[in-house]
Amino acid sequence: MSPSGDNTELLKLGRYEVVRELGKGAMGIVYLAKDPLIGRLVALKTIRLADTADDEEAREFQERFLREAQAAGSLSHPSIVTVHDIGQDPESSYSYIAMEYVEGRNLKEVLASGEPLQYNEVAEIVAQVAEALDFAHSRGIVHRDVKPANIILCDSRAKITDFGIAKIASAVSNLTSTGQFLGTPNYMAPEQVKGTRVDGRTDIFSLGIVLYEALSRKKPFGGDSLTTISYRIVHEPFQRLTEVDPNIPPGFEAIVARCLSKDPAVRYQRGRDLAEDLRRILRGGVPAERPDPESETVVFGDPGREATIVGPPDDGTGSSTGQAPAAATGSLRSRRPSWFKRRISALVFFGVIAAVLIPLSAIAFSMWHGQVEIPAVDVKREQEIANQKRLRQEGEALILRGNTAGAFEKYRELMALAPDSPWVRKRFQRLEELRLMEMSNREKLDQAQVRLQEGKDLFDKEDYEAAIPLFEEAFRLDPSLTEANTFLDFIEKALNLRRMGRQAPPRRAESGEAPAPTGSLPASGQATLRIVFNNPTNDVGYIQIKVNGETIVHENLYTGGTGRFQRRTPRPLSVTREIPSGLINVETAVVIRALGMTNETRALSTRVSPGSEAVLTMTLNSQARRINYQLTP
Repeated sequence: MSPSGDNTELLKLGRYEVVRELGKGAMGIVYLAKDPLIGRLVALKTIRLADTADDEEAREFQERFLREAQAAGSLSHPSIVTVHDIGQDPESSYSYIAMEYVEGRNLKEVLASGEPLQYNEVAEIVAQVAEALDFAHSRGIVHRDVKPANIILCDSRAKITDFGIAKIASAVSNLTSTGQFLGTPNYMAPEQVKGTRVDGRTDIFSLGIVLYEALSRKKPFGGDSLTTISYRIVHEPFQRLTEVDPNIPPGFEAIVARCLSKDPAVRYQRGRDLAEDLRRILRGGVPAERPDPESETVVFGDPGREATIVGPPDDGTGSSTGQAPAAATGSLRSRRPSWFKRRISALVFFGVIAAVLIPLSAIAFSMWHGQVEIPAVDVKREQEIANQKRLRQEGEALILRGNTAGAFEKYRELMALAPDSPWVRKRFQRLEELRLMEMSNREKLDQAQVRLQEGKDLFDKEDYEAAIPLFEEAFRLDPSLTEANTFLDFIEKALNLRRMGRQAPPRRAESGEAPAPTGSLPASGQATLRIVFNNPTNDVGYIQIKVNGETIVHENLYTGGTGRFQRRTPRPLSVTREIPSGLINVETAVVIRALGMTNETRALSTRVSPGSEAVLTMTLNSQARRINYQLTP
C-alpha cells in the first residue's frame, strides 16, 4: 500500500512491516518498521519519483540509487548508522533504504532545546563524527550533508546518518516537485554553493560549522535568505568564537578557523587530524602544529569516479592537462611547486642523495641483522592518561549532581596528575571557590541557629527589645529561617499593644511557638520593592519576579525585533513595585542562553516595614557563569 500523504493506512513496504511514521525528509517519509525475517526494527527512508518522470529518467535514477546506497552500505563504523538493505516496493513506485534504528535525539534537537552542553562533550561528539567521516573518506565516500540533524546522540556515542542520501537526492532533484531545494544551505561549503567538485574536505567544512554552532549556539554564516547565506559562505569571514562568547576555551578558535577556511587546501585534510586536535584540547593541550597544506598530497574521490590529487600549485610550465603516467588509471591532476623549476648545483644534488641513502642503508643493515628495535608501549603513560580521563568524567558527573565537595576531591587528584593543564587548574580553582563558599554558608547557618536560640531565651524572659536584634540577625544569616520572623511578628504586635495600654500577651507555649497576640492592631500598610538587573547581554531573554506568589515583573531584557536574524539591543532593568509590608518571599526567574542556563531561578526572603523600600539587585557575571543576588530591606 502507498506510503504517501493520503488517508490510506500503510501496512507494509516491501517485506517490512511499518510500525509508525518517524518524520518527513526532502525525498519522502521516514518510517519505523520491522523486518519480519529476523525481528529487527529499522528506519525506512522512502524515495518516490514524480509521476512526470519518464522511463529513461526512472532507469537512470534506479541505477544511481542502487550504486550510492550500496556504497553507503559498505561502511561499518561504530559512529556511522548502518545501512542494512535497499529495495523497491512492488505495489508502489517507492524505493527505500532500510537503516539501523538508533534510539536517541539528534544534535539539532538538543541545541534547539537550549540544554547546556559542556565544552568537553561538544569536543568528543565532533571528534567521533570526524573519525567516522575519515573512515568514509578513506573508502571514497563523501557525505555531502553534514549537519546537526544528521548527528544522533545515543548513550555515550555520537552517530552520523544519511551517508549517500545527499548524492541520491541530487539525482532525484529534477524528478521531484519544481523549485524544491535539496540540501541545507547553512552547512554547505563554498564549493557546494558554487557547484564545483566536492571531496572529503567539504564534509570537514560542514562539520566545522556544526562545531561552531554547538559551542556558541550561533551559526557562523547566518542570513534571512538563501542568497545572503550563500554569499557569506563564499565571500565573508565569520565572527570569531571569542567575540561571540569569551568563555569558550581558546583552543577551539584555531580548530574552527582551520575547518572553515574558504580554500579546501588550508582546511584539515583528514577527519582524524581534526579529531586528534579536539582531544588535545580535552587533555588541556593545544592544537598540533600541522605541516603547510600546500606541501601535502592528499587523494580524495568517489567510488567509480575520477580521483583528484591535491598538492602544491602548478609552476605554470608543465602540461595544462597534468597527465599521469601511462600505468595509472583515471585522470590525475599534478601540480608542481614553484621551487621545483629552480636549477641546483651538482654538489647540492649529490649531497641530498647522500643524506637520503646513508640513513636508508643503515636501516637496511640493522634490519638485515635483526637489530631494529620496536618501540615499546609506554604502559605507565597510557595508564596516567586513562586515570586523568576517569577523574575528569567522575568530577564532571559530581558537578552535575551538585556535589561540589566530591568534585573538588576528584579535581585535586587530577591536579596531581596534570599540574600543567590550564583547563584543569582553572576548573580546580573554581571548585575551590565554590567549596569555600559552601563552608561559609554552613557556618552562617550554624550561627543563625545560635542567634535564634539566644533570642528565644530573651523572649521567655519577656525582654522583647533585646530579643529583636537577635531574631533579625538570625533571619539575615539564614533567610529560610521563618521561625525568627514569627517571633518578630509577635514581638511587634506585643509592643504595639503595650504602647496602646493593653495587657501584654501571654508567654509562648512549651512547644516553642510564639503565641498569637490578643487585641486588634492597625493595618500594616504598604511598602515598595525596587528591582535592578545589571550587565544584560543579547542572549538574556526575559526576567520574571514573584512576591508572595504574585507576579509583579515579567519583561524582556532587550529591545529590538523578535525575528531570528533581527538585531537585539540589551537594556538594563530598574523598576519599582508596591508590595505588602512584613515578611516577603521573592522568587526570580531569568532566561540566560549565553551561560547555558535555560531558566536561572532563586528564592529570597526579607522583612520590610510599612512605608519602607526594599531593593533587589541582580548582577550578571558572565565570566563566573552565574547571577549575583542581593536583597536588602
